[in-house]
Amino acid sequence: MPQHSIIMPAYNGQAYLAEAIDSILRQTCADLELIIVDDCATDASAAIAAGYAARDARVRVVSTAVNSGAPALPKNVGLSLARGRYISFCDQDDVMLPDKLEHATRIFEHHPDLDIVFADFEPFGEALRGQRGYLAHQGFTAKARDYLEPLGDRLYRCRNFWGCMAGLQTGMSTQTIICRRDVIVGQRFDVRYRILDDISMWYRFAETARIGFLDRTVARYRHHDQALTTNEALLARESLAFHQENYFRQSHLFTAAENKRYRSMLAGFLIRVAACPNVTKLEQRANLAQSLIFEVRPSTLRWLLQTFA
Repeated sequence: MPQHSIIMPAYNGQAYLAEAIDSILRQTCADLELIIVDDCATDASAAIAAGYAARDARVRVVSTAVNSGAPALPKNVGLSLARGRYISFCDQDDVMLPDKLEHATRIFEHHPDLDIVFADFEPFGEALRGQRGYLAHQGFTAKARDYLEPLGDRLYRCRNFWGCMAGLQTGMSTQTIICRRDVIVGQRFDVRYRILDDISMWYRFAETARIGFLDRTVARYRHHDQALTTNEALLARESLAFHQENYFRQSHLFTAAENKRYRSMLAGFLIRVAACPNVTKLEQRANLAQSLIFEVRPSTLRWLLQTFA
């Protein structure tokens, strides 16, 4: 049994795939398996992955029967095949820093009371220059101080973390997360979403799992025009759909302050969807009106009234 399993969905990612694979195979903790799930790519992605598998026994390549159109199904296939004690994920266009697995191994060995560890990541790409860790840039440890218990060496135990994720709109990012096998192996990513397939998983774990935060950058997240997350309209709609559902599922857990922050966030998502291109006038009015239920904003009320002019 390998110590680490890393799951990588692959679809038409030939431009960046080799760099992502190399970043995993060059980890300072070499006891790993990389499971590449080819989602019926039509470019050279499958051939690139197969070439690595032929040269390195740690690489396994499997293919879906049909293209799923989103990362959730390939991740779920990878989860069903993973054999490692610890499980993590890397997208085909992202990069793992060399000591990511080593940091996680040390944490899990010294803290058996932690099920999941997440960390910071560095956004990069042609449109980005000079930004270091994303969470550090956002002032995460200061904003989340009420939810973080210091354990030493830049490691924190997270408490009541659902409130932090819901209210601060930031937290666990898939490219930084490592889970103990017995916590995640029976779980599945939400195939209803193309972009936010992972968010419902991490919100559920925020309720049930023992989570740690390592205040270090362990991965690089690439921004480019082909990335799904650059589809602003789809991202806005999926964010609204998930958070509406999650609010009514989790609202009984929130403090009054967390509830207020989450309602404000929902109002913001409704306004973003109302501003999407090609939205019908009826849908625009419905979203603006619903946003006023969660938070009354004079600017939103004026906009809603203008739609009837």
